[in-house]
Amino acid sequence: MNRAIAAMSACLTLLVGACDRGSHIMRGEVDSLMYLCDQGAELAVRYLTPSQGPATATLTYDNKLITMHQEPAASGVLFVADKGYPDYRWHTRGQEGMLVLYSSNDKDGNVLLGGCTTPD
Repeated sequence: MNRAIAAMSACLTLLVGACDRGSHIMRGEVDSLMYLCDQGAELAVRYLTPSQGPATATLTYDNKLITMHQEPAASGVLFVADKGYPDYRWHTRGQEGMLVLYSSNDKDGNVLLGGCTTPD
Protein backbone atom coordinates (compact mmCIF):
# COMPACT_ATOMS: atom_id res chain seq x y z
CA MET A 1 0.00 0.00 0.00
CA ASN A 2 2.87 2.39 0.82
CA ARG A 3 4.42 1.78 -2.61
CA ALA A 4 1.09 2.54 -4.26
CA ILE A 5 0.78 5.81 -2.34
CA ALA A 6 4.34 6.77 -3.24
CA ALA A 7 3.69 5.99 -6.91
CA MET A 8 0.49 8.02 -6.86
CA SER A 9 2.31 10.98 -5.27
CA ALA A 10 5.08 10.79 -7.84
CA CYS A 11 2.60 10.70 -10.74
CA LEU A 12 0.67 13.68 -9.43
CA THR A 13 3.89 15.63 -8.82
CA LEU A 14 4.94 15.00 -12.42
CA LEU A 15 1.51 16.01 -13.68
CA VAL A 16 1.48 19.27 -11.74
CA GLY A 17 5.09 19.97 -12.71
CA ALA A 18 4.33 19.41 -16.40
CA CYS A 19 1.45 21.87 -16.19
CA ASP A 20 3.71 24.52 -14.64
CA ARG A 21 6.24 24.33 -17.50
CA GLY A 22 3.78 25.27 -20.25
CA SER A 23 2.46 28.67 -21.17
CA HIS A 24 -0.59 28.02 -18.99
CA ILE A 25 0.15 27.72 -15.31
CA MET A 26 -2.26 25.50 -13.40
CA ARG A 27 -3.01 26.84 -9.96
CA GLY A 28 -5.02 25.06 -7.36
CA GLU A 29 -5.12 23.18 -4.13
CA VAL A 30 -3.95 19.60 -3.59
CA ASP A 31 -5.40 17.60 -0.70
CA SER A 32 -4.37 14.08 0.27
CA LEU A 33 -6.86 12.18 2.40
CA MET A 34 -6.79 8.69 3.85
CA TYR A 35 -10.20 7.04 4.13
CA LEU A 36 -10.90 4.17 6.50
CA CYS A 37 -13.55 1.89 4.98
CA ASP A 38 -15.64 -1.11 5.99
CA GLN A 39 -13.75 -4.31 6.84
CA GLY A 40 -10.69 -2.22 7.81
CA ALA A 41 -9.76 -1.26 4.24
CA GLU A 42 -7.83 1.97 3.64
CA LEU A 43 -8.07 4.17 0.58
CA ALA A 44 -5.70 7.07 -0.15
CA VAL A 45 -7.21 9.74 -2.38
CA ARG A 46 -5.45 12.82 -3.73
CA TYR A 47 -7.67 15.69 -4.87
CA LEU A 48 -6.60 18.51 -7.17
CA THR A 49 -8.95 21.48 -7.10
CA PRO A 50 -7.86 24.05 -9.68
CA SER A 51 -8.76 27.71 -9.31
CA GLN A 52 -10.90 27.31 -12.44
CA GLY A 53 -12.61 24.20 -13.79
CA PRO A 54 -13.63 20.88 -12.26
CA ALA A 55 -11.65 19.00 -9.63
CA THR A 56 -9.85 15.71 -10.21
CA ALA A 57 -9.12 12.78 -7.91
CA THR A 58 -6.47 10.08 -8.05
CA LEU A 59 -6.70 6.88 -6.04
CA THR A 60 -5.17 3.43 -5.96
CA TYR A 61 -7.44 0.42 -5.69
CA ASP A 62 -6.55 -3.22 -6.34
CA ASN A 63 -3.06 -2.15 -7.52
CA LYS A 64 -4.61 0.17 -10.13
CA LEU A 65 -3.83 3.89 -10.25
CA ILE A 66 -7.19 5.42 -11.16
CA THR A 67 -7.51 9.05 -12.24
CA MET A 68 -10.95 10.61 -12.15
CA HIS A 69 -12.68 13.81 -13.13
CA GLN A 70 -15.56 15.51 -11.37
CA GLU A 71 -19.08 15.12 -12.77
CA PRO A 72 -22.37 16.71 -11.66
CA ALA A 73 -24.04 14.87 -8.77
CA ALA A 74 -27.49 15.07 -7.18
CA SER A 75 -25.76 15.38 -3.81
CA GLY A 76 -22.16 15.35 -2.68
CA VAL A 77 -19.29 15.13 -5.17
CA LEU A 78 -19.01 12.47 -7.88
CA PHE A 79 -15.75 11.51 -9.56
CA VAL A 80 -15.82 9.32 -12.68
CA ALA A 81 -12.75 7.38 -13.80
CA ASP A 82 -10.95 8.40 -16.95
CA LYS A 83 -9.52 6.16 -19.68
CA GLY A 84 -8.36 2.73 -18.62
CA TYR A 85 -10.87 2.21 -15.83
CA PRO A 86 -14.04 4.05 -16.96
CA ASP A 87 -16.48 2.03 -14.85
CA TYR A 88 -15.19 3.23 -11.46
CA ARG A 89 -17.03 5.95 -9.51
CA TRP A 90 -15.93 7.66 -6.28
CA HIS A 91 -18.82 9.43 -4.57
CA THR A 92 -18.30 11.58 -1.48
CA ARG A 93 -20.64 13.46 0.83
CA GLY A 94 -18.95 15.43 3.57
CA GLN A 95 -16.35 13.15 5.15
CA GLU A 96 -17.88 9.94 3.78
CA GLY A 97 -17.28 8.17 0.50
CA MET A 98 -17.79 4.96 -1.44
CA LEU A 99 -16.08 3.37 -4.43
CA VAL A 100 -18.44 1.71 -6.90
CA LEU A 101 -17.76 -0.34 -10.04
CA TYR A 102 -20.43 -0.30 -12.74
CA SER A 103 -20.91 -2.73 -15.59
CA SER A 104 -23.16 -2.48 -18.63
CA ASN A 105 -25.60 -4.98 -17.07
CA ASP A 106 -25.77 -3.38 -13.63
CA LYS A 107 -27.46 -0.01 -13.12
CA ASP A 108 -26.82 0.09 -9.37
CA GLY A 109 -23.17 -0.88 -9.50
CA ASN A 110 -21.11 -3.07 -7.20
CA VAL A 111 -19.91 -1.29 -4.06
CA LEU A 112 -16.21 -2.13 -3.76
CA LEU A 113 -15.48 0.02 -0.73
CA GLY A 114 -18.31 1.36 1.39
CA GLY A 115 -18.52 3.20 4.67
CA CYS A 116 -15.32 5.13 3.92
CA THR A 117 -14.68 8.03 6.28
CA THR A 118 -11.86 10.45 6.95
CA PRO A 119 -10.68 11.08 10.50
CA ASP A 120 -12.05 14.26 12.09
